[in-house]
Amino acid sequence: MKTLFDGPGEMRALCRSFDWASTSLGPYEAWPASLRVTVKNLLASRHPKFLFWGPDLIQIFNDAYRPSLGDDGRHVLALGARGREFWTEIWHAIGPQIDEVMRGGGSTWHEDQFLPILRNGRMEDVYWTYSYSAAHDDDNRIAGVLVVCQETTSQVALRQQLDLERSRLAVVFQQAPTFVAVLRGRNYVFEFVNEACHRLLGQSDLVGRLAFDVVAEARDQGFESLLDDVVETGKPFVGREVPLKLIRGAGQQMEERYVDFVFSPLIEVDGSRSGVIVHGVDITDHVNSRREVERLLVASEQARTEADHARAEADAANRGKGEFLAMISHELRTPLAAIGGYLELLGMQEAGPQTATQSRYLDRIQHNQRHLLGLIDDLLLHSQLDAGQVRYRLEALPVDELLDTCEALTMPQMQERGLEYARSGREHALLAWGDRQKAHQILANLVGNAIKFTPAGGRITIDCRQDTEDTIHVTVSDTGRGIRDSDLSRIFEPFVQVFSADGSPSGGAG
Repeated sequence: MKTLFDGPGEMRALCRSFDWASTSLGPYEAWPASLRVTVKNLLASRHPKFLFWGPDLIQIFNDAYRPSLGDDGRHVLALGARGREFWTEIWHAIGPQIDEVMRGGGSTWHEDQFLPILRNGRMEDVYWTYSYSAAHDDDNRIAGVLVVCQETTSQVALRQQLDLERSRLAVVFQQAPTFVAVLRGRNYVFEFVNEACHRLLGQSDLVGRLAFDVVAEARDQGFESLLDDVVETGKPFVGREVPLKLIRGAGQQMEERYVDFVFSPLIEVDGSRSGVIVHGVDITDHVNSRREVERLLVASEQARTEADHARAEADAANRGKGEFLAMISHELRTPLAAIGGYLELLGMQEAGPQTATQSRYLDRIQHNQRHLLGLIDDLLLHSQLDAGQVRYRLEALPVDELLDTCEALTMPQMQERGLEYARSGREHALLAWGDRQKAHQILANLVGNAIKFTPAGGRITIDCRQDTEDTIHVTVSDTGRGIRDSDLSRIFEPFVQVFSADGSPSGGAG
């Protein structure tokens, strides 16, 4: 004989073994036909269903609902229990809803209702979507409440996670250094605008406004047709270093910006294109900086060309100067050499005896002739140095011999000016490696300058020492007037003369 609970399933088996007589419903064989039909349909349904019946709201539920009670055996306690006593943790929420249906208030609908329940030994956060509807007895009176429900905890958690990620993404977009905007519809309404886009356009409160009402000047620059093409074809457009003329705020002048950007189609779930996503970078500063660098490079190249031209002219001038100095030195040395020869003849009294006055005048002429030859030699040496034509004959030079020769050449001048002279150090047996003529010239010039700038009664000293195994140090010092500190850096410049410490000029070529 078939019974109400015949058939497969865990809940039918529990219902068969349950003592229904212990409840206010009594033995299931005595149940009214309406309850039997409702329970039979409930147990056969594959949708989660739950029934409260009678004044005690005795509970019956199907296999589809059973997982919602967990895996710790609570479903066994729930079957046949009084609703108010079983659902103590949520009765404050569902009790009034059930009472309303029992009083004839009609069916209810609750979507994603947050109802934490005791499950698996602990309180769990659970979301439900459910409806309460009246269940009638054989006399068509409301005798219970049928619950058709679905646990939506996982869906709600997923939506919450999606909302969180969407919020995070929105924050990222808002704070991104690149500009981002979403233009919805064929009239391109701002749906989303980040801070970088606000800064680019120089305006706020853009959401909900038409793009070409905000930047009307961009329409005539071809941007509207680009947006239309992206929506119509579905192909993104990439712009590189595109000029964009904007009026960035009320009362502002038109200014030109440069942007790299991408227009991408906004694609819906059904594949339709409903707008454009704008993403890009304001590269105005970069472009201006690069152009300034390019301008400076052009200017630098022009300056380099001019410098090369000036250098070539200077080289030509130096060559001309060297050639001129060589020529003038040669031309001057010839008559001066003749003058020197005749002075020697006069000195030998080949033309007859001389008076003391005549001898004195001849000595002065000879002194000035030699001085002039020295100046010409200095000019000629400088021209050779500039032209890179100086040649050196290197040999081992006895230092004491060099100093003896210098002393012999300059001693008459020192005696004439009444100067004391001394040598110190240990130059004996020292050998230097160099050009004999150039070494004589350097020492003679140093001592000659010391004689020139040392007043009568002064002192000139030459000190020679070997500093290291490879270095000999010769020092010429005097008690003369010296050179001002401010002029020391100039003394090695060609043809430069500086004033002495007392401000008086000196002769010579510098």
